Amino acid sequence: MDVDTVEDHSGPTTTLEKQMLVQWCMSAQFFSETELQNNIKRILGDGHQGTAMEVIDQLNPTLEKFSLALRSSMSQTSGEQWWALISTNADGISMTASAYTAMELGILRQLIESVFTEPLGNYVIGLHQAVREATEKGPSSFSRREAQDLVMLFCRDGWLAIDDGRWVTIGQRACIELQQYLEDAYPEFVRTCGLCKQMATTGLMCGGCGAFAHPYCVDRLKFNATGAPSCPECRQQLNNSDAFGPGKSGIPHSAKLDSTQAQD
Repeated sequence: MDVDTVEDHSGPTTTLEKQMLVQWCMSAQFFSETELQNNIKRILGDGHQGTAMEVIDQLNPTLEKFSLALRSSMSQTSGEQWWALISTNADGISMTASAYTAMELGILRQLIESVFTEPLGNYVIGLHQAVREATEKGPSSFSRREAQDLVMLFCRDGWLAIDDGRWVTIGQRACIELQQYLEDAYPEFVRTCGLCKQMATTGLMCGGCGAFAHPYCVDRLKFNATGAPSCPECRQQLNNSDAFGPGKSGIPHSAKLDSTQAQD
């Protein structure tokens, strides 16, 4: 069978190569940009000249035929891009995380709500609390060991994450696939980084204007004369004491919700 070819070397040069990349994405579902680049090199060869984004731009029109799309978000601590294959028809957790049973989805929804609405504004709950909630949400025959295994599965799949072996946080996959759901369901708990404009569940808050910044973005900010990073919105000094995230003192959501509301 003849394989169509194209002259553009920024992406797949044959229909077969495009099919192989689409199949890999559909199999992997959720992956880092490093994994993506490695598989682009494996499939397209060392002579490939384009960027990962150029390849994604060529794949998405094909994926759209299946109501799918590749979307990304940045790790809030390392800055690495992560990608997820999402359903463009998804409506909330049930449609997005469709690999789970109804019982497992109910537990995942409960845990995400508990983490995202945690009153201290750290977007974390303890691992023991997560296992307890999973046990209580499951059927009467659901053991604590089974609940812990399920929590770990959610973490391996990227919906949740474990920090320092004891904190359960929002996972990178949830930041990509569930952002719209979280914004619609819990608008008063959503924080946005003033520098990269992505959702922030860990970082610093400006004591002056209420803007937020991811740990990775803080490292990219211009430093003032004192050596401290400056707020991306008002240029006031950011203080490490105004931190939220795993193991931090927290910024209660009742304090200042986001930079835009704080400036109104």
